[in-house]
This record gives sequence, C-alpha cells and structure tokens, in this order.
Amino acid sequence: METSTAENFVEFLPLPTTREQRGREIAQRGGIRKVGSRYAVPSQAPGGTAYMVDIIDETCTCPDYELRRNAQGRCKHQEAAWFWIAWEGSVSEPATVEAPAKRKTYKQNWTAYNEAQTTEKARVEMLLKSLCEGIESPAPSRLGGRPSIPLRDKVFSAVMKVYSTFSGRRASTDIRGAAERGHIADAPHYNSIFRCLESEATTDLLVKLIEESAAPLAEIENVAGQFAQDSTGFSTTSYERWFSVKHQRVVSNHPWVKLHVMVGTATNVVTGVKVSSEGDCPLLPELLKATAQRFKVREVSGDKAYLSKDNLEAIEAVGAVPFIPFKVNSTGMASKSPHWRRMWAHFTLKSEDFLSHYHRRSNAETTMHMIKSKFGGAVRSKLPTAQVNEVLCKVLCHNLACIVHAITEFGIEVDFAKPAQSAPSSRPALTLVP
Repeated sequence: METSTAENFVEFLPLPTTREQRGREIAQRGGIRKVGSRYAVPSQAPGGTAYMVDIIDETCTCPDYELRRNAQGRCKHQEAAWFWIAWEGSVSEPATVEAPAKRKTYKQNWTAYNEAQTTEKARVEMLLKSLCEGIESPAPSRLGGRPSIPLRDKVFSAVMKVYSTFSGRRASTDIRGAAERGHIADAPHYNSIFRCLESEATTDLLVKLIEESAAPLAEIENVAGQFAQDSTGFSTTSYERWFSVKHQRVVSNHPWVKLHVMVGTATNVVTGVKVSSEGDCPLLPELLKATAQRFKVREVSGDKAYLSKDNLEAIEAVGAVPFIPFKVNSTGMASKSPHWRRMWAHFTLKSEDFLSHYHRRSNAETTMHMIKSKFGGAVRSKLPTAQVNEVLCKVLCHNLACIVHAITEFGIEVDFAKPAQSAPSSRPALTLVP
C-alpha cells in the first residue's frame, strides 16, 4: 500500500552533541577563569585539574582533544569556554545560595501529651465534679411541687454539654453516662440545661468557677509571673470570621459575643475573664485585679489597644512591669505620667529586650486558638444571656484541660473540694508528686 509524501515526511531537528551538552553543564557550574589570552576550564570530574583552552588556535590541553586533534568538532572544554564567553562570564564564579532559615521548634514531652489527650475527658469530669461540690442550691420553694434538680448538677451538665460540642439533645447520652459514673445524682433533661444557661445568675457563677479552676496552676505560673491580655469574638453563626469583622472587611449583620481574658503565658490558663461588648482598654484593670488575687503578677503584656496611662498605673500598682508597645502618635518623655515615661525609656533604649518580653503576648492568641479549635468558634445558643454563658463554659473547659496537661507533665495533684491551708479563701489545694 502506497503512502503519501506527507505521511513519509519526518522533521529532523539538529540535536546538540554530547560534548556540547557537557560543555554547557561545565559553564553553568562556573569556575572558568581567563588567563591571558586563554581560558582555564575546570574538569568535569570532581577533584580534577583545569585545562587551558585557546579559542583563537582552537586548542585544548585535555586528553580528549589530543586524541581527536584531526577530527572535526570541539571538545567539551572548548564548548564550555564558548558558552562562558556568550554568557559574558556571568557564571564565572559559583553562585552561593543561602540556606533557608531553620524553623524554630520547641520540645514536646510526647509521653505526657499522649497521656493527657487519651485521658482528658475522664479527668475533666472528675475535676469538674470536684469543682462543683462547693455550689449551693437555692432554698426549696414553700409552694411544694416536684423537687428541683441540684444547681451543681445543672452546672455540671451544662459545662459537659459544651465540652462535648454536641447539641443539648445529642449530649444527653454523655450526661446520662456521667450520672451512671456517680458524678451527678441524676441526669437533668436537656430543657433544664437550656434554662440553666439562660439564667443571669449562672454568669457570675461560671466566672467564679473559671477563676477557681486557674488557681491550681499558680505554682507554675508564679515562677515567671508573666501574663497577657487579649480579646476575641465568637460568632452566633458560622459563615463569617471575627478577624474580618474586627478589621471592617465585612459588615456584620448578626451579633458577636466578645470574650476578654487575662492569660498565664506558661500554661495558657485563663486567670481573668469577662464576656462583654466593651472596648479592650478599660477592662484590663478589672481582669488584672482578679488575677492578682491568686497569682504573683510580675509582667503584663498587651497590644496597642491596651495602651493608656490608667492601665500602666494599674499594672505597676500590683508590682508588675507593663510591656505594651506605643503607637505612632504617642507622646514620649513629655508625658506627665511617670509610668508612661518609664516604659517609654525601656521601649526606646532597650527595644530588643522590650520586644522579647512583649512577644509573650502571643501566648494569649494561642489560648484563643486552643479554645476555638477544641470547642468551636461559634455558639449554638440563641438568647444573649445563654450565648454569654456558653462562651464562659468554653473557657472553663479549656482551664480544666490545661490542668489535665499539667497533671501529666508536672505531676501536680488537684483537689478542688479541699481548701488550701495557705489562704483563707476556698482556693484549691496543690501538691507536687515526689
């Protein structure tokens, strides 16, 4: 069968010779030097000597050229010299490529971490039961009727419902399991849990429980005494980010629940808390006062939103050093406040030392991430009071999880039912395991 001319036509492209390819590689690697009218081309073999190439006489001192003296074509060293000339010696010296900066890593006690993660839920139930033992139920009504569920059982169930990240109905299985294990007298109905979260009296109770839950970690936090304050928002839906609303990248058409916390930077435990739509700056003295009741505060850091003379005065009033960066338009030594001038001198004269202390504030952002990643960045409740209490339950669950990690890593023992001997208040006892 005959074929057409077009079918038999094959397009051939000139391919570079093997020596041309090798010469290109030698030129790309660099190291070629001009010596008088000739060029010293390094050998392609590692550790080899250089060969002299004369491009005018078209000669080379390599063995390959001697064997192919009368043959047509250049050796690879001659090809390399011509490539080097064509590229104007841009690769005459080997380029030094800086190695990428090594990422800073932190050691992790994986044995303690794995134990804490695999036993956290059971330990949180036991700690929460011990913490709720001090909750007293209101006096029963004289009108009769069914006996009310103990307040401690309702608070326990509400916190465990938030810990499970389930809805009230789906969390009923976990609540019944806690009752079977003896943590509560009886499992309350999910509507009773909802009414507990909707009560304004629950708000103050949860704040006290959060402050008490942080007390066992005082022995660890008091070593450095570094605390930081920050705020974040919890969405009532799940299709907008707090970052976008905070920086006005989108217009929020639904309310946000704003959380303010004071955090211990060693264990990420929340030592002071308030859920309010207020600005960040005015709330620092209030949370600092709550923290100073149980902790030895030596340093307090915060971002520029907390910069004010009143905050600096409140921080130094508890014997701590403030680390809050100044704004572009901040007044320097001309300020009448001695606290302001003292921090300005540290900020300007020892900026590296100041920033090293200030960046402990990053642990506050880590705490926010821990809470949201584990217990969710949105709330399920519909009523405003219930939304506030749900966020407080998330913070309480976070503190209990921090205690579990401290138990496995530092070997502490926590018993909320036993009052501490060193303080007249009902602060939890803390002993170190030998």
